[in-house]
Amino acid sequence: MPLKNILLQKKICLALLFTNFLYSQNTINLDVDNDLYFAKDFYYSSGIFLTYSKFAKSKNEKALINHFTIGQEIYTPSGPFFIKDEADPIKYDYPYSGWLFFKYKNQKALTDTSSLSLSGKLGITGSASLAKGMQNLYHRLVLNLPDLLWNAQMPQEVHLNFLINYFKGFNVEKNVNLETKLFSEVGTYQIKTGLDVGIMIGILDSFHFFDNIINMKQNKLSFYLGTRQEYYFHDFNIEGSLFNDNAPLTMKSTKYRNIIQVGLLQRLNKFQILTTFNSMSQDNYKQRFSRHPYLKISITYLLD
Repeated sequence: MPLKNILLQKKICLALLFTNFLYSQNTINLDVDNDLYFAKDFYYSSGIFLTYSKFAKSKNEKALINHFTIGQEIYTPSGPFFIKDEADPIKYDYPYSGWLFFKYKNQKALTDTSSLSLSGKLGITGSASLAKGMQNLYHRLVLNLPDLLWNAQMPQEVHLNFLINYFKGFNVEKNVNLETKLFSEVGTYQIKTGLDVGIMIGILDSFHFFDNIINMKQNKLSFYLGTRQEYYFHDFNIEGSLFNDNAPLTMKSTKYRNIIQVGLLQRLNKFQILTTFNSMSQDNYKQRFSRHPYLKISITYLLD
């Protein structure tokens, strides 16, 4: 075989290996949401999510990712009710609620600047969500605070939800991009639809900034400023079930909600770290505060 053909074959093999590096590596991700960074401990008080992501390639050679997530969210009334008025749920400005779930998401790159994902969530609320025990354990070990009673928490029920997300990015000029994501969710836990829109400074690819997906070889630094606009048709955390009146405490849900989002993402070899400041509008009309801040810290690790 001529030397030129041998060299050409080697170049092709190297190109294939590089492509496989981009899309065949699997990752693990840990997301932690908490408001204690701002001396708060109420409303959306805590969220922790552990995800394993398996990469493949679709028929058009674009990235295809299967995500498997275990997550827990904790919601509580605001601070003064923890002590003086905790025994009287009628004075709460937010119900106690926990949500423990498993989520499967299939995410597919459509082009170099767009993707589509389909997801399903199966989980449980109430005492089986372990939210009360988790929060009180953290309060005892870390904050040296007394246990909370968790009176009138949302009842124990199994929930099934389905989600769809469509992401599209637009390059405005070099390293300046407009990112948009349309999403909808339907099920027994929540029914909602909304839009994420923001300016991202950095390298644009097939996935949204907040997905924190390692999708390129080089290290990178990116910045995001945007907003989430949502409309809730139903929210179990606030209103209880669509099918029964078992919830001991319900409130009138705020249908239109918004979040201000500011994020910084840094790739460091096998790690990718995302830090996001979020400022949420009210979920219900009894809340004492008009907005609620929390910080998300998300760490993705590229497996061998």
